[in-house]
Amino acid sequence: MRSRLFWPAVAVISTIIGAAIPLIFDIGFYYVDDTQSGAIGQWWKIGERILAWDWSFVNPTVWQSGNYLAEGAWGLFSPVIWLVGVGSHVLPNMLVYVVLVKFACFAVASFGVWLLARTFGADPRWAAVIATASTLTAFTLYMDAASWVNGFMAWSLWPIAWALIRRAVRSHRSPLLAVVASCLVVGIGYVHATLALAFTLLATIIEVMIARDRAGILRAWGIAIAAGCFAIIVHIPGLLTAPVSGRSLGMGNTGLLTVDLSDLATSPIALGDPQFMLFSQSYPNEPLFYISWLLPLFALIDWKRFATLLSQRTSLLIVGGIALAAVLLPSDFGPLRFPIRVLPYVAVSSLVILGLGLSLARARISRPRWVVTFSVLGASAFIAAAAQPTAVLGIAVTALVAAGGLFAVLFLLGKHDRETTERMPSTGSAPAGHEGGRRRMPVVVATAMAVTFALLGIQHSVASSPALRDYQIPTWVDALRSPLSETVGDTIVVGVVPTEDGIQEEYWADTLVGNLFYMTDASVQNAYTSVYYPEYQNRVCMLYNGYTCPELYGALFTEQAQTGEELATLMGVSTIQVLKSALPAGEWRDVPSGWHVIEDTRLTRSIARDEPIPGAGGVVWSSDGLRVTEVSRDASSVRIRVDSVPADGGTVALSRIAWPGYAVSGPAAITDPTDGFLMSLELEPGAEGQEITVSFAAPGWQLQVLAAIILVGLVVALEIRRRRTRPDASSDASQIAHKHTD
Repeated sequence: MRSRLFWPAVAVISTIIGAAIPLIFDIGFYYVDDTQSGAIGQWWKIGERILAWDWSFVNPTVWQSGNYLAEGAWGLFSPVIWLVGVGSHVLPNMLVYVVLVKFACFAVASFGVWLLARTFGADPRWAAVIATASTLTAFTLYMDAASWVNGFMAWSLWPIAWALIRRAVRSHRSPLLAVVASCLVVGIGYVHATLALAFTLLATIIEVMIARDRAGILRAWGIAIAAGCFAIIVHIPGLLTAPVSGRSLGMGNTGLLTVDLSDLATSPIALGDPQFMLFSQSYPNEPLFYISWLLPLFALIDWKRFATLLSQRTSLLIVGGIALAAVLLPSDFGPLRFPIRVLPYVAVSSLVILGLGLSLARARISRPRWVVTFSVLGASAFIAAAAQPTAVLGIAVTALVAAGGLFAVLFLLGKHDRETTERMPSTGSAPAGHEGGRRRMPVVVATAMAVTFALLGIQHSVASSPALRDYQIPTWVDALRSPLSETVGDTIVVGVVPTEDGIQEEYWADTLVGNLFYMTDASVQNAYTSVYYPEYQNRVCMLYNGYTCPELYGALFTEQAQTGEELATLMGVSTIQVLKSALPAGEWRDVPSGWHVIEDTRLTRSIARDEPIPGAGGVVWSSDGLRVTEVSRDASSVRIRVDSVPADGGTVALSRIAWPGYAVSGPAAITDPTDGFLMSLELEPGAEGQEITVSFAAPGWQLQVLAAIILVGLVVALEIRRRRTRPDASSDASQIAHKHTD
């Protein structure tokens, strides 16, 4: 008898092998775009903060990028991201570390899908096949794993969370692991994954209500409320910050990263060139809608019998249906963007349904089943070729390989059916559990894995790299830490690094991009953001990755209307780095009075103040007649003493963004931002000699505290109740779930 770990090990190992195939064609496949400009530096900073025991929620130095609660992706409540952050300080090469982190996510996802399929009753061998297939879909490889790593992390934890939820609810297992797994999904801070988990819990509650499993209903609601409390802790600050941010909250359809039914119809085809909008360009030459060549095997399911089985597993249908509806949403749906991000959830749901059907309700292999299977594959290939005729050769090749795989699977299953026909009366359904099946299934699994790998090889030989921006940044940590070593005080970088190969790489000796600035010893405000603060962004014209427009150089030395101070002074900037290609030579050569050149290379020039000023976070301006002294400051607070104040009061401006969550103690109140973006205090008359403290706490922190109390109480109550209550052995649903859990 094989170990119970054999088939999950097969799934995980096969997934890692498949995930390694892209590296054969492009060693930097998983080291592009947002992983480079966002994740790497973010991990480094998270590790640095943890090692320094810094749990502050805001960082005024990076201005609109510094509201870590609202950004979400900083994982302030995620042990997974804490571990990844600390680990980033261990290896000397970031490319190696990125690949290891992403391979770990592939492994977790594969095991999670295997366990999920088993909890629904799938055969362990089919579970291994679909676990591998569902984690190696094209969107997961070319987008989430390659670039959008936070989404990839959160999605990889979702299947195991679902499996543990189901085990707790239907098999009377401890709810503790289900709550922990759910909190790990939510803690990543990725809204799509949190919503996926919410719908999973809702579907599970509906399933146990239909089954009239009272104990299961209580456990399901307990886990759902616990996960909901943690979602409040993680997401309520972002929701309360959204009204002052630049994130869209409306509805509309620009075609940006959207999916339609014709796209989904090509999901069994491993090649093709779907055309859809990716920001300002049409996304080219990558088969992002490929899910698996196994999908035509839905034709082998006895749907009459399967419908009865699914009636006891309604949560699977509900989650799959919601995922399918969500992936077809318009490009902008409230705070949610890019519906194609839901595609991995569609893949898992559909393939688990397929694996379950092939395990428990497969029809006997017959000529009509052959015809339908290959007709589905042929129709998908035709739709893919019609959408992009220039890719017809690649589509034909992958369709033929998939056809060969389907032929082998149907042949092996059909042989098994013929061998067992004489042992069992004909029922129209395939026999299961006989010696022939046990002999054939390992060959079916091996065939499925081999075809999956072959299609991945063909796919990546044609589309070898993600069609995303490759900043071509260095991979060695030392090289990433060396730029901007001569800077003084807070720094801002002006310009955009050109994208031309070769030229782009040369810039990284002098400057960096996005969150990579965190890896240096310089205090640079050009960090990556997904939140934005409109008034600040308008003044510095900063993109999400920290690049700025060339007009910023002149704007930094322009006096602002309300304060009469230069913008650079109000932001606490003491060093300015200019990318020479961004400005005419006559402009960057002009060094303003009070500044001097500290570094001048072929591509960049850095100037610094003759007398550096304090960086962002403190007092930068006060109205006429008002005098204050800054007593102390840190990332989250500033304390000032009032020296004199006019009879009608006065205003103090701080070099901070007025995010929701700031509170004031003392004779002052927060008022409208000065010059549109500086946090400001209105001081009361007669405040001389008194101190004022401005401090930041998470907006909605009272709800967070209440949610934390409820969460802990629920976990304790659920565990106590489970220990005191024996499983209801008479529950059919519980027996079914328990039978297929181990």
